[in-house]
Amino acid sequence: MVFNIVKREMKSVLWKENAYINQIMQKMRIGNYCGLFVMNERQKTIRGVVNKKVYVVSDIHNDADRFKLLLEKIDFAEDDILILGGDIFDRGNQPIELYFEILKHPNIQVIQGNHDVWLAREIMEKYAGEKVGEYISYNTLSIMEQRMTAVDLLNLARWIKEKPYYINLDLNGEKYQIAHAQTYLTPERIWNKSRFYMGDGHYECFIRGMEEHNEFISVVGHTATEDRKIWVSPSGRAIRIDCGAGYQKDGNLGAIRLNDMEEFYIRS
Repeated sequence: MVFNIVKREMKSVLWKENAYINQIMQKMRIGNYCGLFVMNERQKTIRGVVNKKVYVVSDIHNDADRFKLLLEKIDFAEDDILILGGDIFDRGNQPIELYFEILKHPNIQVIQGNHDVWLAREIMEKYAGEKVGEYISYNTLSIMEQRMTAVDLLNLARWIKEKPYYINLDLNGEKYQIAHAQTYLTPERIWNKSRFYMGDGHYECFIRGMEEHNEFISVVGHTATEDRKIWVSPSGRAIRIDCGAGYQKDGNLGAIRLNDMEEFYIRS
């Protein structure tokens, strides 16, 4: 079921940051050029990861304050790589601040999550007249409409749509596949791309399957861990990193550094 927000006339207030955003997006074409590393568009493999710290965070859900605190906690530097595993948006009340914070860092790579996909679809339907799929409407667009123009919002939708559904990463002789909800041994054969950001409905089987192969380490979010901490399977082949940041009462925002598996948290 699609829950549409009440439509109202958008306040067309020009952002002073518009020139800055446009400059960044022209330089980055985010998803293809990432400053310190290059994303291979077809294979979605991060190359050139040598002597870099690599962090993964997922399911921030509009919580810009905690995201900024997390960047401080990990001492995020220009030579590091941070992969956001989807669901940047919805639930919290700071989508604009979070969006701009991400744009400041060319060494942040973003993967599409279901909430991000839904936001892009909602924007495209409302402002471009394009019905590109079903979506569930949350609070993000109504917040952004108060301070962003139609052009800004369409740029945001295109920014989301350019993001990959998964990333393959080679780091210190270990292979990783990072997706929002579920990874696959043969991702190029998955024609229904929603399976990357929604899963296929067989989550427990997926986790067990990751335990039984050694092709790569799977890193996913989407489903919050029960204890709101990063979960690593007994074999270390599956990692769940959604610590429930979208749930303000008891959720945490967590990051894992893949180089040494150290965990970092900003707690609720």
